[in-house]
Amino acid sequence: MADPLCSDSESRGTEGDLDPTTVTGVKYLQRLFPLLQRLAPAGTERDVAGNRQLLFSQYAGLVLLGMFNPTLQSLRGLSEMSRLRKVQKALGGPRASLGSLSESVRVFDPELLEPIFRELFAQLPAKAPRAMGNIPLELVRRLTAVDGSALRALPQIVAAVGSERGAKWRLHLQFEVHREIPEHAALTPDETGGDDDERSVLSRNLRAGRAYLLDRGYERYRLFNDIVAARSDYVCRGQHRTLVVVETRELSSAARDARVISDEIVTLPGATHPVRRVILQKAAQGRRRTDKSHSDKIVLLTNLCDVPAEIIAALYELRWSIELFFRFFKHVLGCRHLLSHKPEGILIQVYCALIAALLMSLTLGDNVGRRGFELICLYLQGWAEEDELLDGLRRLTAKQKPTH
Repeated sequence: MADPLCSDSESRGTEGDLDPTTVTGVKYLQRLFPLLQRLAPAGTERDVAGNRQLLFSQYAGLVLLGMFNPTLQSLRGLSEMSRLRKVQKALGGPRASLGSLSESVRVFDPELLEPIFRELFAQLPAKAPRAMGNIPLELVRRLTAVDGSALRALPQIVAAVGSERGAKWRLHLQFEVHREIPEHAALTPDETGGDDDERSVLSRNLRAGRAYLLDRGYERYRLFNDIVAARSDYVCRGQHRTLVVVETRELSSAARDARVISDEIVTLPGATHPVRRVILQKAAQGRRRTDKSHSDKIVLLTNLCDVPAEIIAALYELRWSIELFFRFFKHVLGCRHLLSHKPEGILIQVYCALIAALLMSLTLGDNVGRRGFELICLYLQGWAEEDELLDGLRRLTAKQKPTH
C-alpha cells in the first residue's frame, strides 16, 4: 500500500491546525475519483446562474477522505480539510464552507452513489469460498447475513432540531459471509414499522440463490414464504412456541456434539413450504435463569430440510459476521457520528462508508476479516505502523489459505 490510511502525526492533530502532510488517503482513493466525477452534474439543474461551487463529486470525496482521517470526521473538519491545496487539486474544487456542506445535501441524490458501489463490487476478484468447518462450499457461497442497526445523529444536532423525527435512522444491510463484504444497503426511519419494518425491507430486496441468515427480529411467516418464492433459503432464529410436529428426526452423534436437542418437521401457520425446527442448547454462560423456561435454548426455523442438523447450527453461528461488520462500520469508519440529520446526507455517508470498505478489500487484495479490522483499527488510531499492518494482514491471509 503506497499511501497509508492515516499517519501517526494526524491521529494526534486537531482540526483547527491542519498540516497538509497529515491529510492522507488521497492516493489511496485515486482509483475512485474518476468514478466520482460522474456525480458532478447532479443537483445543478436549477443552478441557472452557474454559480454553484460545491458539487456532489466534491462533497462525496470529502466524506470519503474524512473516513480515512479519523480526526476530521465532522462537517467542520471536512470544511477545514477542503482549504488545503492538495485536497482541492484532488477533488477539483475550492474550499467548502460549513454552511454549504450542511445545506447542499438537499439537492444531491444519494442513489447516484449506488452504481459506483456496484461497479467497485464487480471489480472484486472472483474467488472460491474458503472452508467454514464442515459446511458444504456450495452452501457457503450462498450465505447472506441480514440485519439492521440504528444510526443516531450527534447529540448537538438532536438538540438543535428539537423533536425532529429525522434524528433516528436504521441501516438495513445484506452481508456476503464468505467474502465478508456488504452487497446491499437500505436506509429507513427507525422505529416506524409498516413499510420501514426490517422484515418488509428484506422482502422488497430478495434475490434468488441466497441462503439468508436471520435473527429473531425477522421471524415472520409471510417473509419465509417470500424467500422461498424468490428461490432462496433461510435459517432464522424464532421464538419457542407450540407447533404441530409432523416428523421427529433421530439425532446423530455429530448433531448432539453441536448441542442439537431436537430436530423436527413442523406445521407453520400459513407456510406454503415444509418447515423444519432445530432446537439447540445454549453454551453454558453463567447462572441459568429459572424465570424463563426456554431462555437456555435457541430455536431455528428453516426450509433446508435435507441439511444435517449440525450444519444448521453452524450456519446460524455465522450470522455474527454481520455484527462484526457493523462494529467496523461504526467504530473504524466513523459512522457512529452522522454528518447530517437529513436523510439524503445520512444515506450519502452510508454509501461512502460501504465504498470505503470495498476499497479496503480491493487494495488489500483479500478479505479484511475480523482480525484485519482490528489491525486497521490500531493503524488508524496510530498504534501500528504501516509495515506492521501489512505484515499482520499477510499473516492472516496465509492462515486463511487452504493447505494441500
